[in-house]
Parts: sequence; C-alpha cells; structure tokens
Amino acid sequence: MIGCSPKAGIDPHLSVEEKIEIKEEFNSLFVGKWNIENNSDNSSKGIAQCYINSLEFTNEGKYILKVSDLNDPSKRPRFFNGVYLIIFDESDPTKIEVDKVFLMQENYNEEASLPEIGSVATFDSINISDQGDLSFNVSFGQQTSEFCNVGQKLSIDARKEEPIISDAPEDSNHFKIQKQWRLIRIDAQSSGNGDTSVISDPLCKLFEEEWESRCVETPENPTSEGCYPSNTVVITFTGYGTYLWTFYDVQGKPVHYEDGRWRWVEKSPQDYSQFEVDFDQSQEYNQTISIVELSDDNFVVEERQQETVNGVVFELIFKYGFQPASFNFTPSDCSI
Repeated sequence: MIGCSPKAGIDPHLSVEEKIEIKEEFNSLFVGKWNIENNSDNSSKGIAQCYINSLEFTNEGKYILKVSDLNDPSKRPRFFNGVYLIIFDESDPTKIEVDKVFLMQENYNEEASLPEIGSVATFDSINISDQGDLSFNVSFGQQTSEFCNVGQKLSIDARKEEPIISDAPEDSNHFKIQKQWRLIRIDAQSSGNGDTSVISDPLCKLFEEEWESRCVETPENPTSEGCYPSNTVVITFTGYGTYLWTFYDVQGKPVHYEDGRWRWVEKSPQDYSQFEVDFDQSQEYNQTISIVELSDDNFVVEERQQETVNGVVFELIFKYGFQPASFNFTPSDCSI
C-alpha cells in the first residue's frame, strides 16, 4: 500500500478538503506511460501465460494495457482499454492509502456499485518509491479470459516515462489532441498526369481491408464463424507519444488494434500543427500529418502520399474527419 497523511498538528484527522487533495495527488501520480521493467510470475502452479508490455493511464480516467502471450511470441499482442478505478483505504482517519486499482472494460457504468475486482485486471500490494517508481501485483480478470489465464498473478516493477512535451500551453493543440477520437469521414482524391479523380468510399474500403486481414481464410488465418466486419474505429492519442486504433465490429465488440508512436514536427509552420507517426513498427517516423482543424468537438487532418504507376507520379490526398468518441454516432453502412 501507499499512503499519505497530514503534517503534525493539533488535530491529526484529515478534513474533507485534505482528503480530496490527497486523492487528486494520487490520481495525478498514476497518470502517464509506465515502462514495465519486470514481470515475475507469482502463480503458485506455474500457470503464467501473459506478460505486460506496456501500461498507460490518461487524464480522462482511461487506460491502455498491452499484453503478450509468454508461451507464443508469434501471437499478436492484445490490447485492453477502458476505465480505471483507484480504490482508497480510509479506515484510518489520519491518513489515506491506495488499496487497489481496478481496470474495467470500456462499457463499464461508473454509476454502478463499486466492484470487488477489476473485470480486466486488479492491482494490489501497490508501492511507489521515493523516485516515483511503481511496483504492484496484478491478477487478470474475466474479460481477459480469451487471451490470458484468469488465475495468473504477476509481480510488476514499472517506471514512468517523460511526456513528449513538458511546456506546451494548456490551450494548445498538444492538449486538445489527447483524447479518444472516432473516425467518421474520409475524403480522398488522386492527382496525376493532369487529371484529378475522387476516390470513392475510402472509409468503407478501410473497414473492408481490416475485415479481410482478420477474417478471410488463408493457411495462416483460417476463417472462424462469427467473424463480423468492423463498422467504426476510434483512435486514442496520449501525451507520451503513443496512439492506438481500435476497430469495433457490428456488435460493438473491439476486434482489431493497431498501435504506434507519434511526435510533433519541430519546424512546422505553426506550433503543434503537424505531427509524424510510425504505423508499421519500423521504429522510424515515416508519415507526416497536417492538422486542418482541431477543437473540442472536431478534428480534421490531411495526409499526402505519392505513388508511381507506369512511370506516372500520382499524388494521393486524404482528409480524415473525427469527432470525440463519446459523441453519438451512426455506424458506417458498408456492404462487406
């Protein structure tokens, strides 16, 4: 456990204001990307299967957990994201301690009664060193049962990364971009050899390509029953230079994830108006994205690419329109 108590005084009991302040400090302390430096198996029967690659908590009360299969390195890592809850121990009126952290699924109702365990994972035996390093035990919940052994327990050591920018103004694009955005529109055109043509249904083509990569039968990827196409996708940007695409099928279930890194272009025309991404795990930032519009409820970016066909150079221009993932939306109606 980690705890905090007031300075010595006449009355050692915490006031309501002091309790709120201490809890806010703990919430701020957890926010960030944690590099996992140790995954030790605490399972009594040697049943360890998953290990944690990375863990990130956001200011919005969300988390991104990336896990891999210890027994099968060739298997793609699995992502879990949703709501996290910090459970405090207030049994001692003179201090507050962090007892547990629950990782809940995306559709968790925060107005529901407090759960006893995390549906995705439960952290306990939590300690934070004087240097700010984190250690805890983790047990995986029922929501991970298709990938992890629910009876598995790990002992984790983690160290927080530095944010990619530390001095950005609070009203800048650097902070506006840090949320979950739903892709609702793609406009695309191709120009070359003196002609310009509109590319039809690029959003549906994105969902079709995702479905084919996941569901169409190949020797390495046999088709399983109930492999539904995706019809909406959400991207999460964090202040620690990571992003995560999450595709959802027609039943609202997350079915595919793609993660990568992003950073601001240092010499963009305006501060925080262009950013670079890596999207193929090449460890190189290989695509520049320009922000067309960014507000609390609207996000539009432009991407330019070139391709050569029969010696003719074509320029492809894509504009992607997003809205906050929390907004109501109509799923794409694509015939896949």
